Amino acid sequence: MSLITLRAKNFRKLERFEWSPSGVCLLSGPNGAGKTTAIDLLRFLRATLISGHTSGFYSVGGDHLISRSAGSTELVELEVIVGDVRWRLMLPMSNAGLKGHFGEELYHGDQLVLRAAAFEETWTWGARTMPLDDTRCCAKVVWDRGEAPWMEPLYRALYDLRTYDLYINQVRLGTTREERNSFLHGHGQNLWAVLANWQQAPRRYVGKFDWVMDQARQAFPDLIETMEFDRGEAFIYPPGATDPADGLPPRRQADGLLTGLCQLTAVAGALPGSILAFDEIENQLHPHAIRVILAAMREQAEANNLTILLTTHSPIVMNEFSSEPDRVFVLDPDMEQKPVALDHLKNPDWLAMFSLGDLYDRMKFAAPSTLAPPREHDGEGGDR
Repeated sequence: MSLITLRAKNFRKLERFEWSPSGVCLLSGPNGAGKTTAIDLLRFLRATLISGHTSGFYSVGGDHLISRSAGSTELVELEVIVGDVRWRLMLPMSNAGLKGHFGEELYHGDQLVLRAAAFEETWTWGARTMPLDDTRCCAKVVWDRGEAPWMEPLYRALYDLRTYDLYINQVRLGTTREERNSFLHGHGQNLWAVLANWQQAPRRYVGKFDWVMDQARQAFPDLIETMEFDRGEAFIYPPGATDPADGLPPRRQADGLLTGLCQLTAVAGALPGSILAFDEIENQLHPHAIRVILAAMREQAEANNLTILLTTHSPIVMNEFSSEPDRVFVLDPDMEQKPVALDHLKNPDWLAMFSLGDLYDRMKFAAPSTLAPPREHDGEGGDR
């Protein structure tokens, strides 16, 4: 069952977008189809609800937010649904940024309980009319006042949401001197502080450090056996190391190992029932590491009711979803509504005859429109 439904209209490449992901899902499409934009949508919604629209625009860049096909009077419309709570934003945008106050609506079930019209200076909550807050969106004002406890599923889903765009060069610094955190930040720079915290407080963070180490050993059997922290610095020991001097700092490690440790730590630190998103999961990873990390993600998603959203261009990653075409979603340039589940885009019986990575590599789906083979020549027994 999906934890969240996302809708967008005129949001950059997402001209018409509706997605209700669940479990470990894959989002695919040609370059420029909107995969990263879908993750930006999550970033924008979270930042706007938690910290205000200025933070929201900063998180994704506020210019050129409206799709090029939108008319001059059209709005960017965004919507998120969690349980029986629906939050909707209507943004009047130019290519330079926001043109005026944005509109906002909040629904509890079928009832509209909050409304702020675009360009207006006031908003209504029930029978009350109030001036707009300079920083907070209206829904956050209501939440902060404690007047809508039924908003908790929406607020919790966005507050616990994590999107990852890793800064490996910063991860290489290897310091544990950052503020002690229990989860990995979106850039990954606090990786070593999180792992040190988990190792030093095993009763509070039961099994998290050991789980990451076990999975890392499987994914990178030649590179890591254990990890130690000394005077605020991390040191990684390869298999067979016996001398304390054999430990190497992160700046001497392979990018793939650092990426994998970040991904595993992000999943291990996710709160039950939360949502995580990773852009281009395959970056720097060997196919063996990809398989191990995907299996680990599925294990944690099942155990903790996580929704894990992945984007990719990798046939290797695609192959790991060959038995789950319903978990692969395609931003197909020829489809008006996006994304489309692969088992709806193509005949499932035909899909079962091939590996998804091979079909993707042969441009049978998620290909640029000008390069994709004509559908009538696919030989798949008919599209859905």
